[in-house]
Amino acid sequence: MLKRLLELVTVEETVGAILLFLAVLIIASIRWGNLTFSVKTLNQMIFHAKVPMDGTDDGIYADWFIHTVPGSLVITFAIGWTLFRLPIEGLNLYLHENLITIGIFAVVLALFYAIYNYQIISYVFDMVKKSDLYEKYYVDPRYVNITFPDKKRNLIHLYLESVETSYMSKESGGAQKESYMPELEVLANNNINFSHQDKLGGSYTLEGTQWTIASMVAQESGIPLLLPITAKSYDNDSSFLSGVYTIGEVLEKNGYVNEVIMGSDSNFACTSNFYKQHGNYIISDYNTAIKEKRISSDYFVFWGYEDQKLFKFAKEDITKLAAGDKPFNFVIETIDTHTPDGYVCDCCEHKYDNQYANVIACQSKQVNEFINWCKKQSWYENTTIVITGDHNSMSEKFFKHLDHDYIRTPYNCIINSPISSEYCKNRKFSVIDLYPTMLAALGAKIDGDQLGLGVNLFSGKKTLIERFGFKKINQEVKKRSELYRCYLAGEQKDVIKKRKWHERQKNYKRDT
Repeated sequence: MLKRLLELVTVEETVGAILLFLAVLIIASIRWGNLTFSVKTLNQMIFHAKVPMDGTDDGIYADWFIHTVPGSLVITFAIGWTLFRLPIEGLNLYLHENLITIGIFAVVLALFYAIYNYQIISYVFDMVKKSDLYEKYYVDPRYVNITFPDKKRNLIHLYLESVETSYMSKESGGAQKESYMPELEVLANNNINFSHQDKLGGSYTLEGTQWTIASMVAQESGIPLLLPITAKSYDNDSSFLSGVYTIGEVLEKNGYVNEVIMGSDSNFACTSNFYKQHGNYIISDYNTAIKEKRISSDYFVFWGYEDQKLFKFAKEDITKLAAGDKPFNFVIETIDTHTPDGYVCDCCEHKYDNQYANVIACQSKQVNEFINWCKKQSWYENTTIVITGDHNSMSEKFFKHLDHDYIRTPYNCIINSPISSEYCKNRKFSVIDLYPTMLAALGAKIDGDQLGLGVNLFSGKKTLIERFGFKKINQEVKKRSELYRCYLAGEQKDVIKKRKWHERQKNYKRDT
């Protein structure tokens, strides 16, 4: 019977059905991407198309397949069944004779939807426009006088994957009746939190800071991460943002030992390139854990190994660093709260009906336990701890209940800083301002209180967003910048332009 059925299907019908299915799949995939990754701009797609994607969680591919392919098949079948059963004289014959044309038309419509969704036309216009943002306001840290106290403080920086202030209670500034992360809420209330409002809050999200490595670059070098579509593809040995000068390089120059630890593959998205080339970091990742026999060679969950192990290994590494005679800068990157639904480990409770909420609550407890461990160590009094969400969560489906007026912001908290500030609340800033702010939290004095495009928030000096507004600055960073491409990203070999840039920075008059 199946053979007889296949004999009745023409080549034109087959091709037309495939094209129609492809069109439906494109639309379904875009909608899935919007809900799962918040991928709504071309810049983010361009970056991930240029860099290695080693160690990506296989569950993401499975999630895409489950939520797109079966549904697309059903919709394609339903459309075909409906069209060919319409009781309109001559229509069925017309459809049969023009199936390929109809399929092509459907694919074209799907591509137009993609152009609209990813703001491709806006991207093209932005690339035509030129910005002088970097010429006017970028301050090269190489030429800034940064003075550290005689007894240098250690720095521990926790990047919490997708952790934002909306998870907290409405009473504290979040969006929940009951906080999903009460421990992190208490930490922010009892320590320093820079906020966009009177209550707990955080930073505005600029283009080029919406994903993990982009946020790391922004927080540690004071610029967004925006690769042009014409940029070469990167591999694990490529020069990565050769013109930036990061907090790791500042600290290395001042005698610090730098280390970064993560439970995923550090080669993903050129993360290892960034840390090896900017601060000579010791890199401890999933692959390192196997080599050092911390985990077995066949162990792999989610993106590598879970945060429960991450904090255990971090404690061991910090203890070794603290036994040395140099101050240390230790970076921790968590992963369990990654989209789409997070990873449920052995220590997670099942308090909520939603898996993602349970993982968030688990993360909060683990971070709090780690902070309490730090407080018991002999080196704690001379250590500043910075906790930041790397970006807002990409799992859009988790936020359908939020008020449209609620501003989602990445979490931030600074613990055990030697200085305080009266300029913490009602600030308009982005994660690029955390670069000089973290150095100030170590007791360092920064000439002019500016590094990169960032401003030291402790100083009370106005950020670029406070001076010109979020929309203006966000629009400027999206435009084409020759200095960004030539000098910071190192995409162009214009030696003369680079020489002029260095001379300008050496003689730059600080706006104090």
